[in-house]
Amino acid sequence: MKHISIHLPVRLSQQKPLKVGLFALCLTLCTATSLHAASVPATCATIRHGGNGSGSLDNIVVTFPGNAGTLTATHQTVTGGGDSATDLADASSVLLLAALTGHHNAACSKWLEDQGDGAQSQITTGHTLGVSWNGVSTRHATTRVSFDSAKLSISKDGANAAASLVFSGVTTSGIAAPSLMPSSAQASFSLPASELANLMAATAGKVASLPAVHVTIRSLTAHRDTVTLSGNGRATLTGEHDSASASGHLEITDISTLIDKARQDSQMKVAAALIMARLVSHKNGNANTWDTTWQGGVLTVNGVPLPLQ
Repeated sequence: MKHISIHLPVRLSQQKPLKVGLFALCLTLCTATSLHAASVPATCATIRHGGNGSGSLDNIVVTFPGNAGTLTATHQTVTGGGDSATDLADASSVLLLAALTGHHNAACSKWLEDQGDGAQSQITTGHTLGVSWNGVSTRHATTRVSFDSAKLSISKDGANAAASLVFSGVTTSGIAAPSLMPSSAQASFSLPASELANLMAATAGKVASLPAVHVTIRSLTAHRDTVTLSGNGRATLTGEHDSASASGHLEITDISTLIDKARQDSQMKVAAALIMARLVSHKNGNANTWDTTWQGGVLTVNGVPLPLQ
């Protein structure tokens, strides 16, 4: 996982361990419901769903052009979005799929910026925005990630937007090391409210001038069996992998089990990196801790660059 001191968004296509990221196509859709004609540009994504038009949607399907990724969900709810609830629901699903696939498309940029401006207005006037999904599945090439539920909440915190994100019941297939992926994850972070639109554009769009979005990661936790990854830190996100930067504190409990899982999946480079990380870690009971930086595409742990490629 190259995030939190590690960068967001999560990219499943890179198949790194403990991605916080995370989602089986079910195409039995809309048997008795009307379809919403989403305002998203067709060159960005195709979105279909049924629902009552007030932020409660069913049978959601989001598809990127060129087989770049598909998301399905049985249900989605948006609260605090007012008359723009459905548009915010669509933008949230596009962002979720883009974050998990690492997909960027210039055709999404302006639309996402507009949705971000609307979200900023809601937050700065004191509204709390909430988005939840149930029965979600994403597919990109052979990679498939599904989760039982996901919840995102964003509220005003002074001049900042404070957010929390929770994934539960995560399963992964079609990657080299599925046993290294978390089964649940949650994060709490904040950023200047004025940078929310830039963050949305950076996640799924592709702009000529890279934004600099300053994120404070208050807490990040990912679980898999007896292994827990936790941390906190700061990140500057741009939408480009190697130009992002981050620093912070990481802690892993039961790292020996994680190393064994990497070996069982024949991920010897990952196992070697984890062994090296353990050697330079600080020991605290059953936990190993590190101070980390992510700069110029290199993850450095307690001053030692790790061979993650």
